[in-house]
Amino acid sequence: MRGRVQASVVALIGSWFPLISPAAVALVTLRRGSLDGMILLLWALLPALIALWVSDMGPLMPVVTVVGLFATLLMALLLRGSNSWQQALMGLVGFSALAGLMMGQIIPDPVRDVTAALGEMFEQMQAQAPDNTALAVPGETFVVGLIAYVIAVSSFMSLLLARWWQSMLYNPGGLQTEFHQLRLSPLVGVVCFLASLYGWRQGIDYQHWAGLFGFPLVVAAAALVHGVVKARQMSGQWLILFYVVLVFASPIVMVLAVVDTWTDFRSRIAVKGSNSSRRDDDNLDD
Repeated sequence: MRGRVQASVVALIGSWFPLISPAAVALVTLRRGSLDGMILLLWALLPALIALWVSDMGPLMPVVTVVGLFATLLMALLLRGSNSWQQALMGLVGFSALAGLMMGQIIPDPVRDVTAALGEMFEQMQAQAPDNTALAVPGETFVVGLIAYVIAVSSFMSLLLARWWQSMLYNPGGLQTEFHQLRLSPLVGVVCFLASLYGWRQGIDYQHWAGLFGFPLVVAAAALVHGVVKARQMSGQWLILFYVVLVFASPIVMVLAVVDTWTDFRSRIAVKGSNSSRRDDDNLDD
């Protein structure tokens, strides 16, 4: 934040480390606006564009990196303009889905190569499966959904890191308060849940699409659990339990986030805590 030169150096060097370069772009965008953010974006794009031009590893990874940078910038602009994580998350889901579909059309050969590699891997698993158990082989829809999901998750983590940096520099503790208050509206929660449920019911090809559409619910559920644990001063083991459930039973986590859109568990806990404190004060007065 000391100047464009320092920020440009971080954006260039940060491309060698996960999340750092897009997080730097997001931090500058959050603090100084779209113009400075876009100028820094050009520097952050440079390593990926060079890799796309001279590298023999194929266009998929550089293109995903470029799209991820744009997705992070978009989220930062939405969050800066609206101060709403819900709008930023929904914008991210829409952008990631569109980007994944476009990449499947613009660079189809790498997508086909990944699909073929997955097909060979599943054939080997099929040969080793007991009792000739039939395994569903993923197609190109699976790979495109995976690309979209990776873009969404990595961009969200980059923005979260940028918001944390911003909080440390200008508003210590602000990110924790802001994150604990994150809650989706009932309409958004239901739409995300139904879209995710539809994807799960379509089979293996749509698993990552289901994860993408349910991602705002996962983030909202994480915010809810972190907020409740903080408010109730509970052990950190509850957070570990939550993430275990998230890994093995993510639909349960999504249902929790949908229910919270109507019930607002955190407000209820705050009211109960306030009433309990008042009763304690009354008992002391007596």
